[in-house]
Amino acid sequence: MKTRVEICVETSSFAQAAVLAGADRLEVCDRLDLDGLTPQKSVVEAALDSDASVVVMLRNRTDFLVGPNGGQALLAGLDDFAKLGVDGVVFGFLDERGCLDVESNRCILEAAKSYGLEAVFHRAIDVAANGLQAAAQLGELGFDRVLSAGGASSIEAGFEQFLQMRSQAPGLNWMPGGGIRADNLERVIEALRPTDIHASADGDPDEVERLVGLCRSLRRFDKDS
Repeated sequence: MKTRVEICVETSSFAQAAVLAGADRLEVCDRLDLDGLTPQKSVVEAALDSDASVVVMLRNRTDFLVGPNGGQALLAGLDDFAKLGVDGVVFGFLDERGCLDVESNRCILEAAKSYGLEAVFHRAIDVAANGLQAAAQLGELGFDRVLSAGGASSIEAGFEQFLQMRSQAPGLNWMPGGGIRADNLERVIEALRPTDIHASADGDPDEVERLVGLCRSLRRFDKDS
């Protein structure tokens, strides 16, 4: 089984280029320099005009707090994106102590599920006060997928914690991200055996093509298929 490649994109041009380079899924967001915010509708529409699966970021703050309205401010955007035809939404809230904000996450998750969307928890898990506890809670809430660098700034520094968190919620699809490049992808796949990987590719379609090519050629899981 091949490892699927998800590329985060913030412009229409790179969304189209990433798909042409072979990306399986696009995570559409704005302001990657701020770790991603809710994207512009036009960029989502450009991403949807392709054969790739599309998920969108729901985040209107530069921290991981939900704000005073318990996530309600994000519901209108979720509704708009669902009607456009996206496959999933990416979000995640912590409280001021760094613990999972269970009720706020549940609010958005239940709204996403009402539209039949995939619910993805983003790298807020990497700054949680207790990553293992948060991982177990994500499993209980019923998220589909989790993006994580194992509590570190880059996935290569977080291999051990990533595996420990995954063991707390083995029913979720744990997707490594954070500093994945063509020159370290084989190490990531060897260590973590993921079904999906996430990368920015530095906005370079040639790097997307290299990542895709490697994921097609590294048949690590054939014996388990």
